[in-house]
Amino acid sequence: MLRLVDLARLGRPVRQEDVDELGTTTQDKLIEAIDEGRLDDAKRLARYTIDEGKSLHDLFCDWIWDIQTQVAKRWGEEALGEVLRESQASWMLKRTWKGFLGLTVAERVAVTAEIMRAHHGGPKQDGEVTITEDDEKFSIRLDPCGSGGRMRRGDPVDGTPSRLGAPYSFGVTKAAHPWSWGREGVPYYCTHCAMNEILPMEWGGHPLWVTGFDPDASKPCHWHFYKTAEAIPESYYVRVGREKPAPGEGRY
Repeated sequence: MLRLVDLARLGRPVRQEDVDELGTTTQDKLIEAIDEGRLDDAKRLARYTIDEGKSLHDLFCDWIWDIQTQVAKRWGEEALGEVLRESQASWMLKRTWKGFLGLTVAERVAVTAEIMRAHHGGPKQDGEVTITEDDEKFSIRLDPCGSGGRMRRGDPVDGTPSRLGAPYSFGVTKAAHPWSWGREGVPYYCTHCAMNEILPMEWGGHPLWVTGFDPDASKPCHWHFYKTAEAIPESYYVRVGREKPAPGEGRY
């Protein structure tokens, strides 16, 4: 018997079952409901998978921004830049860079859309993204993204305020750095998106994608995937302290 109980203290539903069932995955419960013809239960479980994953996802994002704030506060923003570089270059982004070089740009967009659907973005925090295409590029519109955007705006689903104010008071760059797109006032959390551009430029000359960061938290951010390296505007290189390679140079 499916029991999804809305817990007012958490502001979201929670599965409440006998102890020996609590460890069964929600996906298995959903398949079971379909097999038994309980379609209303299956629909409720499908929606519940969003709530189930969002709480831990959001906790980790908030925690990362807080850790970054503590690093900058104790050791300075240059130390934070070093942490970003070392943590992203050692395996995380290097793995993405190597994998993406073997994909077409359209395939890169499909993989990234999958990641962003799991990132709990959109006004309902259910993973909604908007993808458009023009002659030069594909664009993924995040309004907001499920991490930096949600934390800057506050979370209407959970009823929590912007992490820029109390009780969180997470930090933003006090100076302009290449890893903050040459801007002051960029949330420390969002700076990893700039490093996502810098490292591929160092390894292969070009970014795999570029971020359309808007300092106004009420506005959406974008990830742009250009169809050719030549189509990437030079301004995206300049803002992170790099020069655009000559046509035909680099890996893309």
